[in-house]
Amino acid sequence: MTALNASYLEIEPRELVRYLLRSAGQSERECLNPQDIMDFLKLEYLSFDFARELPDDAKKTIAAGAPRALLSFADRIVATDETLDERRARFSVLHEIGHYVLPHHEHMLYVCDDAGLSHTTRLVMEKEANDFAADLLFLGDRFAVEANAQQINVKNVKDLAIKYRASFEATARRFVENNFRACMLIVFKSEQQRGAVDVDAIPNWTVRYCVASPSFKTTYFEKVNGTVPPEAVVAVTRPGGDITDTFDCELDIAAPAARNPGLGHSSSTTGTLFSVF
Repeated sequence: MTALNASYLEIEPRELVRYLLRSAGQSERECLNPQDIMDFLKLEYLSFDFARELPDDAKKTIAAGAPRALLSFADRIVATDETLDERRARFSVLHEIGHYVLPHHEHMLYVCDDAGLSHTTRLVMEKEANDFAADLLFLGDRFAVEANAQQINVKNVKDLAIKYRASFEATARRFVENNFRACMLIVFKSEQQRGAVDVDAIPNWTVRYCVASPSFKTTYFEKVNGTVPPEAVVAVTRPGGDITDTFDCELDIAAPAARNPGLGHSSSTTGTLFSVF
């Protein structure tokens, strides 16, 4: 008779997040304290000048870019480059904690650069560590409950970013990703115009990436391409403004392959670009 060998069930990342938050006394806090989690895991934190003090062998572990954070599993050390601001340092620490506790992540030296710590990374382990860090930073499901209880506007995103001590962009992404309402965040970038000499020329903003809520994806589309209307760029780049200053404008959006049955092939729909900020 063949014997059966039992194995442990796979631990889901969300279960680890809940366990760490509860065990490190973070469940009732208004804002996460990464140091408490490191104390619970018996990890030591260091901050120093990576460019000057990081060994060359460690720098060679990344393909390109300047190193930003590292985890030495054997030494139980998490370190960040001293040039990072508070928000980036906090997220970087949580990212390395993700490498430390997530199943299947190799117990080794991790040296992570901006590309690996970006939410757009295509490296599986880096993406898993980023997702884990975000779940910790926003205290598991608590942020989603708060986000869905509030109106969708830039002021509420800013208030949540301040409360959770996260970047505005990361908070806006989380706000949309966890929202049961149909909404989309479109992040733009300013295109460099080579040889431009007109200092008064209006910058050309093109789509960098899009994040759509689940209901928006299934009802409409997942991403758009295009540019911000010049009048909107002028309005939100006026000196002395605040990130909560918005410019509302109505745009025709071409939808050649829209998921909405009411939108046929090569048709268009008119929608409001809710906030250009």
